[in-house]
This record gives sequence, structure tokens and C-alpha cells, in this order.
Amino acid sequence: MTTTIQQDLEIQKEAIIQFLETKALEGFPSNLSDSTHHIMTLQGKRLRPIVVLMVAQGFGVSTDEAMPAAISIEVFHNFTLVHDDIMDKAPLRRGTVTVHEKYGVDKAIVTGDAMLPHSIGLLIKGNEDKAAVLIKSFLKMAQEVMEGQQYDMEFETQETVTVEEYMNMIRLKTSVLFGCACEIGAILGNASVEDQQKLYDFGLYSGLAFQIMDDYLDTFGDDTFGKRIGGDILLNKKTFLLINALKHADTEQKARMEELFEETDEEAKISGFQSLFREIGVAQIALDKMEELHDKSVDAVMSTSLSEENKRRLIEFGEIMLRRTT
Repeated sequence: MTTTIQQDLEIQKEAIIQFLETKALEGFPSNLSDSTHHIMTLQGKRLRPIVVLMVAQGFGVSTDEAMPAAISIEVFHNFTLVHDDIMDKAPLRRGTVTVHEKYGVDKAIVTGDAMLPHSIGLLIKGNEDKAAVLIKSFLKMAQEVMEGQQYDMEFETQETVTVEEYMNMIRLKTSVLFGCACEIGAILGNASVEDQQKLYDFGLYSGLAFQIMDDYLDTFGDDTFGKRIGGDILLNKKTFLLINALKHADTEQKARMEELFEETDEEAKISGFQSLFREIGVAQIALDKMEELHDKSVDAVMSTSLSEENKRRLIEFGEIMLRRTT
């Protein structure tokens, strides 16, 4: 019986959760296992490890064989979240108290520090023969993510940010991790260098679309979105929507935005920006950009040597990332 992509994702997610609960922290420092288990078992979509498994399976690698490397990506991702939450002074992550709030800032920092080398150990577990190429891909991604995080923090005080600067920041902070996840899956499956690059590109374009959708949903999402609608607006955060609004606004619209930046009534500020964004047309600009990136991700997958069935599965996965409402 042929399973649907949604059924596939649930099967993969269950396998990932089981591994996280039973094997993921083997060999991890015992006095940091409670705080690490806390962040690793929060409810999440598990998109990054799922795409490692999907790509690897496309080249004939079993779920069991690919799982440690898939979890390495999830451990790395959660390491960045632990440190991000400290920098953002965030009390909650996915509706649950953050690591630094529950265990203290000092332990949270060390927890994140310990997760990084542990993720590399998982990456090469059972794949020692491919260790050099796996680690090369992983370390390039890790450096880029740190670079992107620093740009993101710098943007908070930078007076103006261009669309190009923003796209480069989200490429580094978010998209390269999706690209690396796909590339690692391909490496595990002994794919050609060409296929590794094409699948990296698929992950990169999908990750860019994913982040722009996150910006879009923060402003135009509904009650199913995991965060408060308008949270970025209240922080005057330089998102894809705001940067494009400032770029395309006329003099009168810019003056209204300046007033809204100082608005203290939260609901008035959110609704005001929502109206302005629609008026200026940036909601449609965001939707068009996501479609453009999705089309590029499809082209990348279609140019690989994967079977038609496996190409279709990855394309459907990319569409789920793009069409999400949470």
C-alpha cells in the first residue's frame, strides 16, 4: 500500500521521537542530561531530521542507518535555540519554559556548549568511513549559522537593512541548516557530488521560503500559529515584510509607519501595520517570493538522479513547509 506524504511524515516523526527518548543522549554528560532532554523533547515539527531521512531513503539508506545523523541535525538546531533564548531573554519556547528559565543561565550556556560536540558525534556514528566529508559539510553550516545569528542581532540596532542583506541573513541563520540536512542525507546514500549539491540547493530554497512564511504568518496568521500574531510588529523587528514596506512606501505611508513605530496601544499598532502592509502590497510580495523560491527548489530536485517517486515526495515535503499555518 502506498502511503501519503503526511503519513510518511508522521511515521518519520514517531521514529525520531522514539530515538530522542531512548538513544539520542547516550554518552552525554549525565549532569546536563536533564536540561538537554528538556529542550530536545519539546513539541516540534522535526522538519530538519525528517528531510535527512527522506533524502537518505531516496538513495536506499534505511531509517535506522540514517537516524543518528538525522538526530545530529536536530541536536545542533536545538543547541542554537537554547542560546537564542538566552540572548532574547525568552521565557517560553513552544509554550514551555525555556532552559535558562528552568535551570538557570549558566547551566543553559553549558548545556548548549555540550550539545554541539555531541551533535558531531552523532553525525559520524556508524558512518566513520564518511566522517571527513560529513564533518566538512556540517562545520561549514555551523559557521554560517553563527554568522547569520550575529547579523540578526546587528540588524536590531542597524538603522536600515536592505532586502538583499535580509535575504543573506536568513540564508545563513535558517536556510543553510536545511541545505546541510539534505546534503548529509545524500552523502549517507553515496550520491554523486552533483546530486549532493542539487539537494543542498533544494534545502536552501525551501529554508528561505520557510523563513519568509514565518514572517508572513507572524503578521497574517491565525490562532493556530504558535506565537502571538503581530509579535514581530510590536518589537519593530526588521522582517521581510517591514523591509519591503519601507522600500516600496510613498512619503505619506512612511510617515504613518514612523507614527506606528511609536504607537503604545498594541492592538492599534498591529492592525495599523497589517493595513499598511496590505496597502503597500508587501503581503503579495512575500507570497510571490515564496512561490519563486519553491519553484527553484522543485527545479533542483527534478535535476537529481532520484526516482520520480522520491522526487515527488521531496517536492510534496517542500510544499508542506510552504503551505503551513503554524
